[in-house]
Amino acid sequence: MQITLHSSDDRERISVLGRLDTESERAQLIYLLDRADQQRHYQIDFYDADTLPLDIISAMSRCLDRAISLHIITYHYLLTHQLMRLNFSVQPVNVATKVKADRGRFHAVALAGSTNSLDKILQIIEDLPSGHISVFIAQHILENQVNLLDRLLKARTDYKVVMPQNLVPVEAGTIYIAPPGHHMKVSNGLVYLTRDRSIQYARPSIDVLFESLASEYREQIMAVLLCGFGRDGVQGCQALKDAGACVIIEHGDDCGSASILPNAAIEAGKFDHVAKLPVISSLTSATVATDDNVLSEHQLSLFVAALFDHYGYDFRGYQTDSLRRRSLNLMQKFGYTTLVEFQRAIFSDLALFNRLIAEISVGVSHFFRHPEQFRIMRDKVLPYLESFPVIKLWSAGCATGEEPYSLAILLDELGLTKRCRLFATDFNAYLIDIAKTGLFPIESLETSQSNYSNSGGMADFDRYLDKNARYFALHESLRNTALFHRHSLVDEGIFNEFQLIICRNVMIYFKPELQSRILERFSRSLHRDGFLILGPQDGVHHLARAAGFIPYVTGSHVYRLNNGGRNG
Repeated sequence: MQITLHSSDDRERISVLGRLDTESERAQLIYLLDRADQQRHYQIDFYDADTLPLDIISAMSRCLDRAISLHIITYHYLLTHQLMRLNFSVQPVNVATKVKADRGRFHAVALAGSTNSLDKILQIIEDLPSGHISVFIAQHILENQVNLLDRLLKARTDYKVVMPQNLVPVEAGTIYIAPPGHHMKVSNGLVYLTRDRSIQYARPSIDVLFESLASEYREQIMAVLLCGFGRDGVQGCQALKDAGACVIIEHGDDCGSASILPNAAIEAGKFDHVAKLPVISSLTSATVATDDNVLSEHQLSLFVAALFDHYGYDFRGYQTDSLRRRSLNLMQKFGYTTLVEFQRAIFSDLALFNRLIAEISVGVSHFFRHPEQFRIMRDKVLPYLESFPVIKLWSAGCATGEEPYSLAILLDELGLTKRCRLFATDFNAYLIDIAKTGLFPIESLETSQSNYSNSGGMADFDRYLDKNARYFALHESLRNTALFHRHSLVDEGIFNEFQLIICRNVMIYFKPELQSRILERFSRSLHRDGFLILGPQDGVHHLARAAGFIPYVTGSHVYRLNNGGRNG
């Protein structure tokens, strides 16, 4: 990490490289901010950080409180979001938007491969929605061998599938398969078949097809090089890339021993993406989107499967409508005009993917939200649990931290802090980082104060915080009460036994099958004498009963295990 200061006239520019991970790095930046002169203008550029810790944010706030002219430049979506949430004026530099290709719609897709590519071609075509594009396929096959690919594809697609004759016209909605013993070329809207010499011992040749498509379609074609041996296709990828086409190479891990061809193409360096089959299917499917304000259920399913394969985040159990709405919202927010370009950016830019995670995660909350439930915790639940020598509490899906910190205040007022272990989890690592700072936008304070009072609060809510014109900060002792960890309710198991589990307004975004699995995990995570509190909007009362829970107070969405339930 490097912090540099550049002075000129009445201006000071602080450049921050790195993520400010160490105490010494943060101390250096805080020193520069705290000695800022009111007579000079300051600009601070955060090139690599996607979140900032509490002490840095506090130092910038002190500058503004002293009327220092401070211009903040951010290069990451998440840092922009964090600072704007706390009412800092920020100028974002959208790097991804600068480098993304501004393509028109694709008119064609090309698939090519050799050994181990047949099943991949079948899957990609089966996943390809009907649309007004042309598809060209070249697969290495012995000249005296019968190519059954056309018959296999006809059973899997509504596209017209042909093994063309020479000089047939190219039509949309049609798949053209290079016949054995012939090179297939495309030029001036016609398909040409030739018996020219073999290229790299292959006829049909991938290079021949790709080079002709590069001239015919230029930037309006997506070409995919699949598994195989040899080097036929490497030069074709270069020609396509030089013409502005989108070139995707299948990841060698998909190919087993037949990774020689894709690895040779990767080594040559002429490609846009290296991807496994789920991502390839999602991207090729997105090329035929007819309305980029609509994400079909089929395309969304492919996109979600690709995200799981590529990044390991599992959204397959999420409510379809919510996922679709939030994905399209982010696509429009960052100026992507086609679905395929948005997906290409997601699969090549980790920062943009993390922004998608933040968009999907509902991080809007207030302290003591649903105050009637906190009153039940204050008056009934925690007094009952007081008999335990150690009380373990779990705030599941804690988002930006308002819920676990509300619990921390409640425990403090009941004198239980020292005997409690309060865990707070969320699947979104970015939200966990935000929660750890204990900073909240000032405009949410009034609602939080009202909720605290309605929950039976024993003091003035403001006694627990410090505030300025932009945000309010929770006192350090309360911040230290909660232990924050990243944890996914979707695909990670139980990690402790708890006397109290709170999971509110999270499962509303899941499908019933996933809701049932999570409730079953809660039943195995809860002490036989413990309590589960769900959100009033979750709508899982019947599923909770099926998982072995019974209402503690009718209509409160507070539950207990039925006679010890599955913890026995």
